[in-house]
Amino acid sequence: MSNNSTNNNSDNRPLFQLTKEELMQDFEQIVRKVVNQMQVEQVSKDEKEFYTRKETSEHLNVSYSTLHNWNKSGVLTPFKMGAKVYYSKSDVSARLNP
Repeated sequence: MSNNSTNNNSDNRPLFQLTKEELMQDFEQIVRKVVNQMQVEQVSKDEKEFYTRKETSEHLNVSYSTLHNWNKSGVLTPFKMGAKVYYSKSDVSARLNP
């Protein structure tokens, strides 16, 4: 039983230490990312400044693999927010009206 209590104590040790300022900076960065993602998702489709991969492929009537090829060749420039990929409305519009 003493082994379990020793293991429990070692499990509660911090893996690393942060100053209060570092912790606050990390927290603020996470909150900013979440707020930005919520803003992107809440804007109506017509007012959006950025489109998801699905929306972009639907607007341009192309497959995901075509989008991927265009990304690699520089036809479109995607950006990531978290795990999601977005394209700017202006880039998509420019591709629609070359």
